[in-house]
Amino acid sequence: MIGGRRVSEVYRDEVPAHLRTTAQLRSSGRRPVDPSKATAWLERVFDGDVWRTALHDVTATAPLPPSPPRAPGPARATTSPAREESATWARDVLADRDAVVLDTELTDFTGRVIEVAVVATDGATLLTSLVDPEGTPINPHAQRAHGITAQMLAGAPTLEQLWPKLDHVLRGKRVIAWNAPFDLTRLRAEHRHIFGDADLPDWLTGPWLCAMRKHAAWVGDRNTKSGGFRNHRLEGGHRAEGDCLAALAWIKRMADTAPGAAAHASAEAHPDAVTTGAPTPDLATPDLATIRELWPQVLGKVREHSRSLEAMLGKAEPVLASGRVLTIRHPAAVVGRRVAQSQNLDLVNTALTAVLGQPWTARVAPHDPTA
Repeated sequence: MIGGRRVSEVYRDEVPAHLRTTAQLRSSGRRPVDPSKATAWLERVFDGDVWRTALHDVTATAPLPPSPPRAPGPARATTSPAREESATWARDVLADRDAVVLDTELTDFTGRVIEVAVVATDGATLLTSLVDPEGTPINPHAQRAHGITAQMLAGAPTLEQLWPKLDHVLRGKRVIAWNAPFDLTRLRAEHRHIFGDADLPDWLTGPWLCAMRKHAAWVGDRNTKSGGFRNHRLEGGHRAEGDCLAALAWIKRMADTAPGAAAHASAEAHPDAVTTGAPTPDLATPDLATIRELWPQVLGKVREHSRSLEAMLGKAEPVLASGRVLTIRHPAAVVGRRVAQSQNLDLVNTALTAVLGQPWTARVAPHDPTA
């Protein structure tokens, strides 16, 4: 017993606010005092498999120890068959006018859809809408991730009401999603909820194109458990449209590394020009002046997840943008060190990606009292 609660409790939907998974604790700089003892369990069912994740009481946690300095590892190969195949795939789907990127947000891991967005490969938003889950409560953990509240859903259409528009946008399209099997499974469940055993539309018969798997092969980090490639989280702000744009930005970045991509882009931009082999700048990447103009929007996105971090960034200044890495300077050394904490930089990265439509990484410059 911990605090009068049985350790054998299993939650399938709403989880009490005092319970966190190990990953959620780590994101806030905490860890379980005894990781081997779970207060309760979160049970999820996915594709017929039952998964249980340990939940720990926040009152029985301790701060994470400081990370030891990491020794530099071996340099990753800049090219590999898997990376080239993923880059070629990205180039091909960008050239397909019938390809679209889709994302959903849910009440819970296996819950109802509460937001859906579809974006064309040229970046145009074809559909974005909140969705009324018809009384299904939002799991607090899911709400902390995407920030969608029951109040925000008041007046939103149900998915049954939105379905004709969704079907119109997706019929005959090649659907791309970051975690394609997951989104496909949830929308198939919604189709059953609305239409029963009626035949699936063509865009729900699958398979969808999984950008996460292609990105994992492109990055090339090995998964020591499965032997394949390690998947990476999509930092798009956990909102449907933002995640679509973040996924599209990664696809474009992957396509830029496809064999012959530079020459192909140059020929499309200047079909009559003579190729000299000189590199051309990435005109789609915002410069420092543009980022400074958009900085208030970035702070607005940060505010959706952490008002305290927004306040800390109030006096911060973007000072350098290079290679999609933004360097921030803060006049106060103590505040700068707090902003530089990994969980805070993760939120800044998410906000930058959502506003700029490209994966960006933020860093905090060392304190300089003369700056």
